[in-house]
Amino acid sequence: MTTEYNNTPVTCASNACSSQSDQHDLWCSHDDDIPLLANALSDIDFDSLSFHLNSSSKIATARMFCLGLNVPPPLTPLSLAETEAMQVILNSNATNVVEHFPPNHMVIQGGLASRLVHLLQLALDQWKAHLPDFCTPKHDPTQLPINNKTVIANALNVMNNVLTLLLQVCKLDTTLAEEMAKGCGMHTLLSTILRMDVYKILDGLYPPPPSTTTTTTTTTASREEYEMTEDALIEIQDLAAQLAHVDTTLGYPVKVTPYSMEELHARLPLVFSIVSPSGRNKECFMVHQVTERQSAQEDVGFVMWPSAVVLASWLLDQEELVRGSKQVLELGAGCGLTGMVAARIAAGSKRNQDSASSTSTQVILTDFHPKVLKNIHRNISLNGLDPVAKVMHLDCYSHCGLEQCDDDAWRGTELSVLLQDHQVCHIMDPPSQPPVDLILAADTICKASDSVAVSDTIYHALVPGGEAIVVSADAQHRFGVDIFEKECQRNGLQVTTFNVADLCQGKLVPGTEDDDLCGIRQTSGYVDGMSLTMFRILKPL
Repeated sequence: MTTEYNNTPVTCASNACSSQSDQHDLWCSHDDDIPLLANALSDIDFDSLSFHLNSSSKIATARMFCLGLNVPPPLTPLSLAETEAMQVILNSNATNVVEHFPPNHMVIQGGLASRLVHLLQLALDQWKAHLPDFCTPKHDPTQLPINNKTVIANALNVMNNVLTLLLQVCKLDTTLAEEMAKGCGMHTLLSTILRMDVYKILDGLYPPPPSTTTTTTTTTASREEYEMTEDALIEIQDLAAQLAHVDTTLGYPVKVTPYSMEELHARLPLVFSIVSPSGRNKECFMVHQVTERQSAQEDVGFVMWPSAVVLASWLLDQEELVRGSKQVLELGAGCGLTGMVAARIAAGSKRNQDSASSTSTQVILTDFHPKVLKNIHRNISLNGLDPVAKVMHLDCYSHCGLEQCDDDAWRGTELSVLLQDHQVCHIMDPPSQPPVDLILAADTICKASDSVAVSDTIYHALVPGGEAIVVSADAQHRFGVDIFEKECQRNGLQVTTFNVADLCQGKLVPGTEDDDLCGIRQTSGYVDGMSLTMFRILKPL
């Protein structure tokens, strides 16, 4: 199959096409093309549904599909066919009318979130059919029309399956969790479950038998059934409580504010097909941005910036910089694209290494904003790069440079330590970390003091003989960039500068929309004709 992505012919292997067909089979029924999740509960294969939603990449794919976008197969495990198939996806941040649909594909109003919450509504409706008014305190439990224990057991099992599925997807995709709670009213439905009186239901199911006719065998059997049902009901309430509080930033219950289709499209991950200037290498990534509105300069890492795409593309033709058991550090990683390209190179190198080797490349992506750090970690998992990449807190302003502190170490904190018990902990004295072989940084300078702090950090974080590659828009677009070279020289670093437009035969910056192979126009702050500079910085031996 050959299609076009940004006017570039792309060949997709047959197994990639069948993967998209599998997505259609999962979300749409064969007979009338009604979304499968809208059918009766008895028609749903929960094991299959759970399997298709058991990773963040699969969930992102399903979210795109339900909004009418052509979607790639899941990004993990990685394969050439999957990587190439990524290039057929539409720009998932676009808000224009969808141009391409899979065969017989329907756009689902409210997206995947509405279908999953609809599952919970169906399960609740099934309960109410057998347990009317089970939340009403004045209801007489002895009047509950429950005679068929098999039907009740099935209702309990279905509710457990639905809540387990929803808890799984909400833990894997916090954006979807927010859409389910805030956009689709999931908390309202969960409140119904949390308010139910377990023992009132049990009294209706198992009324005390007449003492004159009760046998020991019957009593024992009833007691076992009672305890099994009691455990099932308590487990359901426990699952509902976990689901209600899976996103601690939302609070419970959250006010229902439905998202428009345009907003749902904007909340999807961006899709970048990063092509090296030579055209030899291509890697595809899904990249979530932080969905909250930027309110301060410190929030710049919430969104993608142009230099990250440029550096990512350039790096794909410079694989030797990463390979060979190197330690790589990205400063101000933002959404993490550049570091993830390095991690993808490292992952390929690791697969090709001798299994007996005990060392391999590790990529450390850093930033200072807690929300940005959590988003980076999310993107690493989304792209299956956890084995070779990790996230750390690093504040460039905590480094003093050559003049005040002559040591080869940088200060950083593991994300797990920073976010103890899901609370942001302020680290007064971050621990020292060993220097690295390569530093990457893209659009990390917004003011003059940033140039000072970044150059100081590069000095401390590089091993002697190590190199840093920094790409930034010029001073017209980024204040303070004009003094960066001087600040690096103050720290005894050797700097060579390049106009990005002059590198790689001008292929790193698109001249027209047709030349935008990597999707740089998706990023914030990109302007046609903008000038970018690459700094190659060496720390002398």
